[in-house]
Amino acid sequence: MELYTNDLLLKTVTDDDIDEVARMWEFEKGNIPLSEAQKAIEYMQNNHKQNHTGYIYHLCFAIYEKDMDKIIGWCGLDGKPDSKNPDRMEIFYLIDSAYRNKGYATQCALKLLEHAFEVAKIERVFGGCFKDNISSYKVLSKSGMVLYQIRENGDPKFFIDKDIYAKLKVYRERYKDI
Repeated sequence: MELYTNDLLLKTVTDDDIDEVARMWEFEKGNIPLSEAQKAIEYMQNNHKQNHTGYIYHLCFAIYEKDMDKIIGWCGLDGKPDSKNPDRMEIFYLIDSAYRNKGYATQCALKLLEHAFEVAKIERVFGGCFKDNISSYKVLSKSGMVLYQIRENGDPKFFIDKDIYAKLKVYRERYKDI
């Protein structure tokens, strides 16, 4: 599966991407062995098989700049149920520091929300960040997510549902040239 933004390609990885997965799977720590990269690819592929209309178990995309052949980060939607939140869908994005502050995380978030609501037919998506991560706070806000809680430790929590998304889409279309 491939999704495109103005500057990016969001792509589910295949065996052909093994070298890049090895380089970027844990990019803040360093390369992993090819055998570990193969396990990561299989893990993502097995997760993707569980996704269907109305439900996303886990959807992970490698982030590429258009016309480039190297992964610059990861993004996706995680709906793996847990005992506290069996129906909770979380948005995530992580971009290599060399590619931050270019609007890429916002492009990813907007494309992921479009996919969640228009293709997968998800009801709502949640997101959050650490209180000191001002950049992520701005990404979540710019993507239309609504702040609904500040946790005891100060971390903000956001959400967006299909109705808010639909209203924002109309607004963005109406005023896109301004």
